[in-house]
Amino acid sequence: MAGRSPAGRGAQAVSWGKEEGGGVKKTWCGVEEGRYFGGGMEALLFLLVVGILVLWFVLNGRLRTTRRERDRLLREKAELTKAKEELARENILLETHHLKFQMQPHALNNILSELKASSKKLERGMGALSSTLEYILYKGQMNLVKVADEVAFVRHYIQLHEMFVVDLDAVQLDESGVDHGSRYFEQECIPHLVTGYLIENAFKHGDRKHPDFLRIKLKLNEKFFQVHVANRIPSKPREGIGGLGLFNMKKRMDLLMPDRWRYDTHQEGEVYHAILTIEFTP
Repeated sequence: MAGRSPAGRGAQAVSWGKEEGGGVKKTWCGVEEGRYFGGGMEALLFLLVVGILVLWFVLNGRLRTTRRERDRLLREKAELTKAKEELARENILLETHHLKFQMQPHALNNILSELKASSKKLERGMGALSSTLEYILYKGQMNLVKVADEVAFVRHYIQLHEMFVVDLDAVQLDESGVDHGSRYFEQECIPHLVTGYLIENAFKHGDRKHPDFLRIKLKLNEKFFQVHVANRIPSKPREGIGGLGLFNMKKRMDLLMPDRWRYDTHQEGEVYHAILTIEFTP
């Protein structure tokens, strides 16, 4: 029993060899120990590198997909924002046209009532009425007009209303403050019919029998345009519903020229003052 070989105890896979110099070299299944473990580490490192490359390609593909999706969403957002802005601009234009056409029949209805009561003066007012209607209709497609055109409208509008004033000198228009050399005189920079609201309000509520019934001053320079209407107030104010024209004017100014206009009113004795200022520079 003492002479049995180690192979009989399941150890035949391990063998011992002699190294040079008398040393012993251990092998496993015929493969040297150093070679076996060295090859295993190389395979493990190879698999690790391959796994990292595969993971990189997968993540890079997902990143590209995510970027394409993000770019698509950004484009859609930009298109929606642009469409929203265009819709808002169209709504503003529609609203301003609606408000303007509310003012026109309101003002013309007052004139028509006066014409019926003053048939003898009809012929004299036909020219002024024709010019006024032409300005309202043909310039009505524009939200902004030249100062020169609006000033001409004021002249014709006053001529039309003078048919119903006892004293022709009772209405005075002062254009001395208008700078015809200003770049804004021939530039489309003020709302169409904006002066008509104040003048119509003065003729409707003022004392037209007073010799100093109405004074209108227009100013234009490189900073602002201003219309100042001062009218006499009758001792017994006329009854009736009013305020629609001025309400529409304020709303139109807010839509077309936000934060660039002022409307001031005050009373001095029997004179009511209304001043509208439109600023060209902030």
